[in-house]
Amino acid sequence: MRVWEDRRVQVVSATRRYMTRGDIADVRVTTRRWWDKSAIGRPVDDVLLLCPTDVVYCHDHRGMDWPSEEWFPNALKKRSSLIYEALVNEAMRQPGNKVLWHDHFKEMNFVLTDGTQALRWDAKNHPARGLPDAEVRWNHARSEFDIRDLLNWCRAVEGLDRIAEMLIVDDDLDVVSYRVKEFHPLGSFETQFYDGDGAIDMLNGSSWVSENGGTERIPSFLGGYVLDENSLPKVNDKLGARVARDMEGRGILVRTGFKYGVRWRAYEGDMSENHAPWLISHPDSLPTDWTSACQGSRLSSGVNKTMLLPVVDEGSVSYVAIVRPPPDSRWSTTRRRQ
Repeated sequence: MRVWEDRRVQVVSATRRYMTRGDIADVRVTTRRWWDKSAIGRPVDDVLLLCPTDVVYCHDHRGMDWPSEEWFPNALKKRSSLIYEALVNEAMRQPGNKVLWHDHFKEMNFVLTDGTQALRWDAKNHPARGLPDAEVRWNHARSEFDIRDLLNWCRAVEGLDRIAEMLIVDDDLDVVSYRVKEFHPLGSFETQFYDGDGAIDMLNGSSWVSENGGTERIPSFLGGYVLDENSLPKVNDKLGARVARDMEGRGILVRTGFKYGVRWRAYEGDMSENHAPWLISHPDSLPTDWTSACQGSRLSSGVNKTMLLPVVDEGSVSYVAIVRPPPDSRWSTTRRRQ
C-alpha cells in the first residue's frame, strides 16, 4: 500500500459482482475521496469500484499499487484498447475534467448516445451534481473513418445539448482532441445558370459559352465564359453535382478549391465582398482514416476555414466537420519518452 493525501489506499478485492457481464472492471478500493474530488471510478456502498482505465490512472497519478503483479498484462490481453484508453483518459483529466468510462454507464443511469465511450464533465462540474458536458469517442490515427456513423452520432449528441468530442491517439502515443459538428451552411448568393445554347464542350465536363453581360464570379476567356458541369441546366445526377447544387440552393457560391487541395471553396455571398469560410470535399474523396481526416481539419483551420465533409442521401445532403476546439478546451498529451 501507498499513502495518498494521508489516506491509505487498499485494494480490497477483485470481483465481477457489480459489473456488466463480460467486463473486466473489477477492482474495488477502500477510499471514496477519489470520487468526491476527481470523479474517479464509481461509488458502491462503502467502497469505490474502478474500471481498468481507472486503475491505470490511479497507478500513474494516485500512487496506487497494481492489484497484483500480473494485473496489467492480463488486463491488456482481455482489453486490447486499454493503453489507448488510458492515454485518452489522462489527456482529458490533466486540466481537471471528470471522466466516466463506459464500464460504469449501465449502473450510473445517464442518458447517452449509442457508441459513446466516455462522458466528460468540465472541471467545475461533477457527475454527482449534474449531466455531462460532452460525450466522447476516441480512435487511433490509423482507424477507419466512417462518415455516416459519425454524422448519426454527433446529431444524437447535439440533440442532448452536449459536445461531441473525438480524441485521436497516434503511433507516438500522443493524443489530440477534436469536436465533431454538423453544419447547415446558408448564404445570400443568387444562383445563376446559363441556358447552354451554343455551349462548346471542353475537357473534363467544362463548356465555353459566348455570353455578354456575364459575371466576375465565372472565369472569362476571349469574350466568353468557361463553365463547369454544374453551371448548365442539363440534368446531372453525379454525387459532386448534387453537392454543388445543394450548396447553391442554400445561397452558397462554390468555386474551385484546387489551391487548397479540395474540390470546392464556398462563399456566403459575392466573392468580392467575402472570404470563403468553408472548404468542401468531393463525396468521392472523403477521408478513409483519421490521419487524413485530421490533416484536412488542420490544413483548413490554418487558412481560417472549416472543412465540410458531405454526406449525400436520397433527396438531401448533410455536412460534417472535424474542428479544433477553442484553445481552453483542447485535451492533449505528449507522452514522456522513457
